[in-house]
Amino acid sequence: MEKTYTLKKSRQILRTVYAWFKKKGNTLDTVAATNLEQDLRTLDTAVLSNDRLASSALAKKLETFSEKNIKKSFFEYGYELFFALLFALIIATIIRQMWFEPYEIPTGSMRPTFKEQDHVTVTKTAFGINVPLKTSHFYFDTNLMQRTSIVIFSGDGIALEDTESTCFYLFPCWKRYIKRLIGKPGDSLYFYGGKIYGIDIDGNPIEELLNGPWMENLEHIPFLSFNGDISSNSNNQFFFSQMHQMAGRVLMNQFGPRKSEIFNGKDWIKDQPLASKSAHDTIQTYSDIYGIKNFGMTRLLTYDQLLGQKSLNSKNIKQAPLYLEISHSPTFAVVDTENEKNIKSADQLLTTFKTYIPFNESHLKKIMENMYTARFVVSNQKAARYSAENVRFNKSNPEFNDIQDGTYEFYHGKAYKIGFGGIAYELETSHPLYSLQSKNVQRLYNLGIEVNKFYEPSIQNQNLFPNRYTYFRDGALYLLGGLVMEKNDPALVDFVKSESEKEQNSNNNAPYIAFKDYGAPLKDGQFDKAFIKTFGITIPEKNYLVLGDNHAMSADSRVFGFVPEANMQGAPSLIVWPPGSRWGEPLQKPYSLFVTPRLIVWGIVATILSLWYMIHRRNKQQSVFKE
Repeated sequence: MEKTYTLKKSRQILRTVYAWFKKKGNTLDTVAATNLEQDLRTLDTAVLSNDRLASSALAKKLETFSEKNIKKSFFEYGYELFFALLFALIIATIIRQMWFEPYEIPTGSMRPTFKEQDHVTVTKTAFGINVPLKTSHFYFDTNLMQRTSIVIFSGDGIALEDTESTCFYLFPCWKRYIKRLIGKPGDSLYFYGGKIYGIDIDGNPIEELLNGPWMENLEHIPFLSFNGDISSNSNNQFFFSQMHQMAGRVLMNQFGPRKSEIFNGKDWIKDQPLASKSAHDTIQTYSDIYGIKNFGMTRLLTYDQLLGQKSLNSKNIKQAPLYLEISHSPTFAVVDTENEKNIKSADQLLTTFKTYIPFNESHLKKIMENMYTARFVVSNQKAARYSAENVRFNKSNPEFNDIQDGTYEFYHGKAYKIGFGGIAYELETSHPLYSLQSKNVQRLYNLGIEVNKFYEPSIQNQNLFPNRYTYFRDGALYLLGGLVMEKNDPALVDFVKSESEKEQNSNNNAPYIAFKDYGAPLKDGQFDKAFIKTFGITIPEKNYLVLGDNHAMSADSRVFGFVPEANMQGAPSLIVWPPGSRWGEPLQKPYSLFVTPRLIVWGIVATILSLWYMIHRRNKQQSVFKE
């Protein structure tokens, strides 16, 4: 049985043939033109009368005519296709730039909130209305920017490499980045104990940075490395910056460093590391800045590796499975005067003090209970950090002889194997990755973020540290964001006592600054506003400070500085893949639904759809001969 066309299809055939008739009907002879016009009018009447059977029969007749007579040239097909695609691209670009857009997360910089290969939807109307393909807004409401919420921003003008991109491989634009919003204009922020203490422009405590539920399991470190960014000029001056803000400078000559200074926010002054021995109310040394002195860079050493460290006094060393080496209290004042003339690179201009804590089996177990790594790939017994583009293996990749090929990760002490589409499957506790042997703990700790043998302890590269940090919080010692040593742990009590003695017994010729708990920036139980303002970082007008949830491998404001207001482009709304406990709304302070930017864009879309519906409905009820 022959299929009956719908009224919609009949109407489409009518419009197609009628459009051709108006344009090229004069190419037909008089009789053919008259007959075609009559058929068109008859079909028009049948469609308007909703007579499906009659419409279908006439539409098929016109369709036969069309197949024989209405033939488009290659140019006409190409012309129509080009403009159809161009129109679709323009509409898609406007939607993605101004309304919403799907994203795939390429790196682990926002772990655990977002992981590699996560698919998320992003709303572009959370706090403004973007100008398509431009770094600016038609409308922007600063009051809608929320600390502890997550933002999407453009790389335009950001101090990162390779920020240029294209939209649909056609329109020039900028790569977008995803981070958590920590500071707003006028805020002053100070880092202690893996947490951030802040006051706003009016001096009010920013409680959500400490107490927000989405901040509970996150830790924040004010630097990626003590060196920060290093630059130089033709006068043989080397400049060091943290948070992309000038922090210190060293003037060199042929004999070595001649003058070392830090910037205290107003003036260049001599770096005085010994100022850390006592309380002071102005920035006196490099480690004062932003709370850097509260944190140490760490790695784990074996007993033999410990004995190989030149900075160690080997007397009274207690035997232990592993030792935590802590590099801390960076300074530009050259401590090792013996090697002053042997400085060969700028990163050697910044020196640190080093200390060691013996770790027993219970400490190693706590490390494993908090262990996290980057996502890494094992292939042919070699491991390399996962990359969305291309995983590269070379001589610097460590060996994982006991692990089968595959993609793995650790988080909060649990190991996973990654399957298709980024779906994670938790490994059995008997898996070799869970081994509590000191060799495995050391391997995961020292290589787990960079997955690179450059960070293995040795005399030749002893100054290279992985991005593993330690800090005190209320007297207890933390690693990997978790408690490792209680305040009353005998090993920690001995360490604190030893550090105090080393500092007291040091002198100007052989100075030492203890790694200790300087305490939270509190005064009488309240935020010490003057202290936070003096030693913290203050965000300038129309700028924001953003940090990655995975501080150990995130290029964020610690690298490129503040993000200008104009760069802010939207916020993630849903994790749509992979399925699991993280599916749905991400862990962030929720954005309000009914806000001015959303209502404006939704209103525009609703108006366009309403106009289209009205025109479409009118066309359905109107003869094509009257259009």
